[in-house]
Amino acid sequence: MASPSLTHKAALASIWAVGGRFIARIIDLASLLILARILTPADFGMVAVATTVLSLVEAILELPLNQALIRQPTLTKPMFDTALTLGLMRSVAIGAIMVVAAWPLSIYYENPALFPLIAALSLAPALRGLVSPKLVVFMREFDFRREFTIDIAGKLCTLVVSTSLAIWTGSYWALAAGTVAGPLMSTALSYVLAPLAPRLTLSEWKIYQDMIGWNTLSQTISAFNWQFDRLLLPRYTSLSLFGAFGVADTLAGIIQQTFVVPLIRPLSAAFTKLSTNEERIAAYRSATEAVVIVAAPLLIGLAALAEPALRIVVGEKWLAATPFLTSLALIGLLSLPLLILGPLVVALDRTRYGAARVAVEMAVKTPATLIGVIYYGIEGALVARALAGIAAYAANVVIVRRLIGMGIVAQLRALVRPACCAAIMAVCLLAVRPLLAGMPLSPQLVLGSLVVGLLGMTLFWVMILASWYAVGCPNGIETVVMRTLDHLRTRAMTIARRRRATNHE
Repeated sequence: MASPSLTHKAALASIWAVGGRFIARIIDLASLLILARILTPADFGMVAVATTVLSLVEAILELPLNQALIRQPTLTKPMFDTALTLGLMRSVAIGAIMVVAAWPLSIYYENPALFPLIAALSLAPALRGLVSPKLVVFMREFDFRREFTIDIAGKLCTLVVSTSLAIWTGSYWALAAGTVAGPLMSTALSYVLAPLAPRLTLSEWKIYQDMIGWNTLSQTISAFNWQFDRLLLPRYTSLSLFGAFGVADTLAGIIQQTFVVPLIRPLSAAFTKLSTNEERIAAYRSATEAVVIVAAPLLIGLAALAEPALRIVVGEKWLAATPFLTSLALIGLLSLPLLILGPLVVALDRTRYGAARVAVEMAVKTPATLIGVIYYGIEGALVARALAGIAAYAANVVIVRRLIGMGIVAQLRALVRPACCAAIMAVCLLAVRPLLAGMPLSPQLVLGSLVVGLLGMTLFWVMILASWYAVGCPNGIETVVMRTLDHLRTRAMTIARRRRATNHE
């Protein structure tokens, strides 16, 4: 089993990472809340078309530089310089590709205004690729405080720039300006918190070579899977409807980006420190349970309360996105057990297995999306996503068994407790949802939605902890929660004793 100290370090790192992402997503929500009331669904649809193409190119050219550095026993200046040089080459490549592709893309989508928009937005991923690689020094020690600061600063910059310009101009260019301003702030701040004197060299290329090869293939397929439906939809639906779908996708994705991605980020370093398959199986099971326990109740709550959530967050004019948000939140449940494979294959240097899984997903999703979008529009795209998620999980189970010897039954068993608790929570939320249906935006709607959501979450966690006690309190996220609660209780009692002693004196 993983050592308690390693588990504690990984848990503490996750708290910092989750905290940073949580605050960052709160800022995103605040920005969305303001912008959705100033701009129209068509404005969001316009920018969504541009960012879809851009995200595809960025994901394909993503380089696993930090993962490669984490695996090195000793870090040197030439390694950081090589990482910086590769990042610069990636940034130049993204900018060049997008500027060249902007004109034909504007013709394909029959929208000339996309040409300058795509060209301008290409600055955002180019800037993200230039973040100081020396931050990995702190990641290796499970210290995510600097990333916390960088995330928050970037999001605040995006909020200020985009909302200010939206109020001033009422144009979709406010979204574009904020998209570029955030990465600019984050990149500049990264060199303040992790200083690195730039020097261009490829002298340590070999430590990145193997990972980049398989990882690039995996990312290309994965990015194609992720964005294929969004590439097709603008040709077969209106900008307003596509904008509603994009906002729903963003809201559903906030949960994964806020709570799940930070949880799995320390896992690459954690898996690297494990030497036996027995340790890896225990860590994989704990990580899978943690991801599902954290994210499943949030996704179920969002699916059940999609209509009041949209009324509160973005307003009445976005209610067309309700069925999209419900569906996307439920489909998001399928992806939760898949997310642990990435850190595992990186730690074992078996990234070709990651490529194999996404290839299976693409083999199902591509034809399903083509048929679904052409004949059924957004509804067809949602069905294709669900089918691809099921196929990806089947492939994931087989790959994990081959990599670390964790059987299919053992992998499914890790999902039983959280799945049963989530199902009970879903039934309870569906029973009370009619009380909020059709209610206009008001303090009563906000309060009612919060109460219902919190009661659902409380019910879920009570059942999780009760079932955890019933199975003998195995080491996992529940252990971290109970230790934290015990620490808080002890601290509160200590403070109370000191106050009583002071009063007696």
